[in-house]
Amino acid sequence: MKEQLSFFNFSLKKILDLEPDSFKRAKYQIVFTIIVFSITKALIVLPFVIKYHQHLQLVRIVIIVVVLLAFAKIILYRPASLLVISHIMIMMSLVTIWSNLFAYVQAINVFTIQLIFLATLVSYYLIGGIQAACYSALAILPAIYYLLARHTVFAHINMASQEVNSTASDAVVVLNFVSFLFIHYLYYRAFHKNLREKEALNLQLQSNVIALNALAESRSLFLSTMSHELRTPLNGVIGMAYLLKDTALEEQKDKLNILEFSANNLLSVINDVLDYNKSELGKIELEAVPVSLPELLKKIHSGLELRAAEKHLDLVLEIDASLENIWVITDPTRLTQIIFNLAGNAIKFTDEGMVKIKITLHELLGDKAIFHFCISDTGIGIAEDRQQAIFDPFTQASSDTTRKYGGTGLGLAIVKRLLSLFDSTIELESHSGKGSVFKFPLTLPLCQTQLKVVAEQKADASYLKGLKLLIVEDNRINVLLLEKLLSKWEVETVIAWNGQEAIDQLQLQYFDCILMDIHMPVMDGYTATTSIRALADQIKANVPIIAITASVSDQLYAKIRWLVCKIMCTSHFSPNNCLIS
Repeated sequence: MKEQLSFFNFSLKKILDLEPDSFKRAKYQIVFTIIVFSITKALIVLPFVIKYHQHLQLVRIVIIVVVLLAFAKIILYRPASLLVISHIMIMMSLVTIWSNLFAYVQAINVFTIQLIFLATLVSYYLIGGIQAACYSALAILPAIYYLLARHTVFAHINMASQEVNSTASDAVVVLNFVSFLFIHYLYYRAFHKNLREKEALNLQLQSNVIALNALAESRSLFLSTMSHELRTPLNGVIGMAYLLKDTALEEQKDKLNILEFSANNLLSVINDVLDYNKSELGKIELEAVPVSLPELLKKIHSGLELRAAEKHLDLVLEIDASLENIWVITDPTRLTQIIFNLAGNAIKFTDEGMVKIKITLHELLGDKAIFHFCISDTGIGIAEDRQQAIFDPFTQASSDTTRKYGGTGLGLAIVKRLLSLFDSTIELESHSGKGSVFKFPLTLPLCQTQLKVVAEQKADASYLKGLKLLIVEDNRINVLLLEKLLSKWEVETVIAWNGQEAIDQLQLQYFDCILMDIHMPVMDGYTATTSIRALADQIKANVPIIAITASVSDQLYAKIRWLVCKIMCTSHFSPNNCLIS
């Protein structure tokens, strides 16, 4: 509301029309109700005061009327002064209560008791809080003093009583009761209006939440669809580049390496956007599987070694020796993603020197342990005023970072969100030009079962020779890529372009395995799989089926799990013959 209106404004309605808050409007109405009733009571008492020559009462009445009229004009001119005037009016009522007891009446009468209730009531309606409590206490104290002192020595000013004539006082008492009704009505009307407004706002909020959830779901569906449409051609580009390198000349291999590198970078950007979207929607759930942290870090180190070697950097892995025989329960995929992002960033922003990945056992707590992870580098560092901003999505340390080093600025935002799922936070120590150190603690449950690391066996392509595979895929590039790749391993392939063709082919011949796309025309992979599992021929019904898809929808795994459960409940199918890829 405007702090000031025209000096010649005499309309309370204009103030109420400008005030959007229902409680504030009620306060203006309460103040003017008190002013109107107080002036009315003063005018009723005035003839009796003059008649009985009660000069002190006359002076008090004149002062009250003049002050109240001035207050009314001030509020109409400067509505912002309402709070100050409310304080002054309550103080005036306190002065009236105290002066009635110790000077004018020298006793507690009905009028004084009404004034005490009115002062207490108005204090909370107009001001509230601790100040209202103080005003209420000051209003009640004279009554308490009078009750305690009336049978002993009651101290008061020695003067003739100025008590108002009974006829006038009766009218004042009646008006006081009427003013109580009006004030209560005004406040509770505002209270109920405020409740209705809040109910309307809550309904609107619920409607907005539903709309936002629908928008979030549609965005998730859109990104999932887009990921499928983007990953499918990218898969063809990367796969063909890989196959062409086998027969390419040396100068062609360099160009194919560039093509493969660029396609992988584009795939990494798509993955970052999709991962951030999933974390933002709260669709990421942590797995709980036994993990050997040293083995996990060794795999991460191996995966990053080539990238570090290309920049002639030393990639150092430092593992606490006490961790060798400790297994923990955690999500290896998300933990790998956290460390891979941090170490990958360190390599990206370091031109010379080293990058170190370090893990230490900080403390054992019964069936849990606290581990400290540290990824440090000798790279470009981060200015202190940017160290918090880099954890925000699509943000990097400086405006030229993206141009010079590339990236989406999502890596650290994803790391921060993933660590929150582990109930952990990340710490950063860095200075421009002096490298960076990222640290985070993890409290993980210990695996109580004795486990040991099984040595990985290298795949032998000769084991695949002579296998007969049914490829169920509607994308010709993917089919061509799979045929070329499998032909290198001397695997016989048969093509079906949709789920119905797959069932027809399976009824004609036997296959060792089926590669089944999920999304296809005519019949999708879900329906085709259900139909295959229902075949009378148990050998064909139990053929292993590997789902292949470029989609990353969070509902994908749930739908496949539901399909497996449905099949298990309606047939003798073994779940070991259904794989998710």
